[in-house]
Amino acid sequence: MRSVFVGHFRPTQEEFAQLWNECIFAIDANVLLNLYRYSSATREELEKTLRAVEDKAFITHQAAKEFLRNRLSVTSAQADEYPKTIKTINGLLATLSIKDRHPFIPDSELPKFKQYSEKLVSILENQHKLLRAKLTEDEILDFVEKLFAGKTGQPFNSDKLRDIAKEGEERYQQKIPPGYKDYKKDNTDDPYREYGDLIVWKQIIEHAKSQNKPVIFITDDQKEDWWLEQSGSTIGPRPEIIEEFYIETKQKFWMYTVDKFIQESAKISKSTVSDAVIEEITKVSLDAKESDLYDRPSITVSQEIIDSSNGQQSGLLIVNLNSPVSSTSITAQFHPIFSSIPKFEAELIKSPYEDTDMVMVNFGCRIRDFYVHLSGRKEFWLKTGSYVFKYGAYISESIEINE
Repeated sequence: MRSVFVGHFRPTQEEFAQLWNECIFAIDANVLLNLYRYSSATREELEKTLRAVEDKAFITHQAAKEFLRNRLSVTSAQADEYPKTIKTINGLLATLSIKDRHPFIPDSELPKFKQYSEKLVSILENQHKLLRAKLTEDEILDFVEKLFAGKTGQPFNSDKLRDIAKEGEERYQQKIPPGYKDYKKDNTDDPYREYGDLIVWKQIIEHAKSQNKPVIFITDDQKEDWWLEQSGSTIGPRPEIIEEFYIETKQKFWMYTVDKFIQESAKISKSTVSDAVIEEITKVSLDAKESDLYDRPSITVSQEIIDSSNGQQSGLLIVNLNSPVSSTSITAQFHPIFSSIPKFEAELIKSPYEDTDMVMVNFGCRIRDFYVHLSGRKEFWLKTGSYVFKYGAYISESIEINE
């Protein structure tokens, strides 16, 4: 039965030992991106574990592209947490310093709290600077480059990608893993984005065929289109995935999340890994899963029409940045279209910044639609959050854009 239904049987201890000795370790982009989210101790533990399999490590072209495309956004998002925390600390200090309302703390304790708060803010400001420095001087990028030197896959050509997209459309409708949870994912910057996991999968299979070796895939993607789950517990890789890999390559396939990978590596090397490291890795993975970090569109847009009459139109354009971007352009429609190109104005009336001048805005229009372009004036990355524009267009009579 095991030889017929290969996907439904967990490897024995002997088979796992053989698998570790012979396999290729394919590393997913999210594993590397999480290096930016971990504390120094946890990051060093994962880097040590990856170095232990360096001779067998491999990254598909698609996974490498996703890592390089997203690393700056991840770094910037983590850096944004420091000003928020500093603001919270300063706000608490200001609240406790008010003498005429609760909560009160003894006068003797306030100087101590103020001194420690200032010290803590100084530490956080320094950590913020160090994290922002990774935008230009990135030791994690250096580590990844060395780890996969000569071990990075080649891209598929355009014909192959079109074939995968066509196959993916059919697979996703039938919920054939992996990748169907990415169906209809936002693809404004990449026409094949919703097929990213399927491309990774196809590239893993192709590399395994060329090397005639089994594969262990390390990923922090915990969606159901990769993992078999029962009653809230993860059993292992989806049986369909194991079976497809075996049919295509005649080799074995297995998967680990990062925490299981580190624990298994420590067991094999007869070393130890702290509970704190495993707890942090698990928490980062769960936070990403709960916030749907890898799936949600980077930008969502909505439009509210206020007036559309007598040759003029006005309304609100609401742009939500779900992850930091350096700049973006948004297009919206006129309803109805104008008979000629109208005069057009747009004003940013709300943003995550207290000072809206922190955002540079350009705009323009045609008879059918208009665009608004925004970018940072003093910061390279725009903060996540809502950017609300009030716009107006007219042909015959002028209109003012007022809040």
